[in-house]
Amino acid sequence: MARLATPVVVSRAGIVSLALVDTVMLGPLGAEEVGRYGLGSAVFAVLIVVSIGLMFGAAVETSHLRGAGLLSETGAVWRRALPYATLIGLFAGIMTQFTEEYFLMTGQSPHVASMSASVARIHGISVLPSLIFVTSNLYLEAMGRPLPGMIAVWIANILNVLLNFWFIDGAFGFSGADGASLATAAVRFLMMFIVVGYVWYLGGKHDFGIRQRPKPGWIVGGATQRRHGYAAGPAYAAESGAFHIMHIFAGWMAVEQLTSFSINMNLLAMLFMATLGIGSASAVRVGVAHGRRDWPDRALAGWTGFFWGMAVQAIPAIVLVTHPEMILSVVYQLKDPALIAIVAQGTVVVGLLVILDAGQFILGNALRATGDAWMPTALNITGFLCIMVPTAYWFGVHEGGGAEGLYTGVLIATALIVAGDVLRWTVICLRSLKKTFSP
Repeated sequence: MARLATPVVVSRAGIVSLALVDTVMLGPLGAEEVGRYGLGSAVFAVLIVVSIGLMFGAAVETSHLRGAGLLSETGAVWRRALPYATLIGLFAGIMTQFTEEYFLMTGQSPHVASMSASVARIHGISVLPSLIFVTSNLYLEAMGRPLPGMIAVWIANILNVLLNFWFIDGAFGFSGADGASLATAAVRFLMMFIVVGYVWYLGGKHDFGIRQRPKPGWIVGGATQRRHGYAAGPAYAAESGAFHIMHIFAGWMAVEQLTSFSINMNLLAMLFMATLGIGSASAVRVGVAHGRRDWPDRALAGWTGFFWGMAVQAIPAIVLVTHPEMILSVVYQLKDPALIAIVAQGTVVVGLLVILDAGQFILGNALRATGDAWMPTALNITGFLCIMVPTAYWFGVHEGGGAEGLYTGVLIATALIVAGDVLRWTVICLRSLKKTFSP
């Protein structure tokens, strides 16, 4: 699992580091640029995460076929996923063009709505290439080939830094957060071309069915993988949508609280990439074991990913809880002592949150890889929408807790979801092991 998880972790970290670099390079321009970049990017993040959930079935079906030894049929999964990804990407990209009206409807001031919507619209240009990249990369990871995606992401990161120096300073009439968004959108196209090109090259070397037209086509033949996505999509939507609502709540507060929430969300997302990598590797391992009906190995893969993910996140968690001011000063280059003090309150809560978030995500992915798609979805919807949103509103808005109060609500909801995932995974493992050892 470590051989697969390590490059996946590095790849996912690279995806989030695009936004991290943008945030850090915007820091010297002040809280307003950082805040509007965070709020505008949140719309893109919700749409892309939901879209990834809808495409998750491609990874599940590929890993099942690989486990069953049917490698020649895996290319058809990728081919069928591309038209579906294109439709979703186009629709999501169009939605970003109406974000100013959305922000106004959610209670943002006209100034914040206009400035943040500009960022969202620029990011919207790259929804389609981002989704095609992710779909192709999920296929490669399910086939045990995560390195090309990792390389593509870090090439894009290097180029993003160089473009930011140019675009943030006013290239092509864009500047500040708009310029950073344009640079990041541009490198997402590069990521797509690199990974799709590699998949096509792979089809010329191996009989994976990559260069053959799938029969039946993507509408009929892709029904199974879409069914997996129909369950994962709402689950991802519940989590990302709930966090976006948190961003809306933060937008109602003072600009320092919005900045605090945006910076800590960026920090949480960066750390979550390690979780995402381990979760993806665990899902592949679980899916392969499920495909060959090896129930003990399936149980081992899920539990290994769960405990490994939480242990990995415990390391940065200790640093965040004990030295939040140092992290904010060194990583985010914050200089204002008053702003650092406000942001640090949320950073401490994020330190506790990353451990629990790792547990819920990894076991949720493991459950989906067994075909148990709807239970983790139900847990996510209940936890994030029905518990997290009202709890965060109570602590953050009603009680005046600011960004720290919002993250307290997130912490409570995540703990409950972890408990539900552990219980469900235990039940599934016991059922399958009972079949294995029953006479």
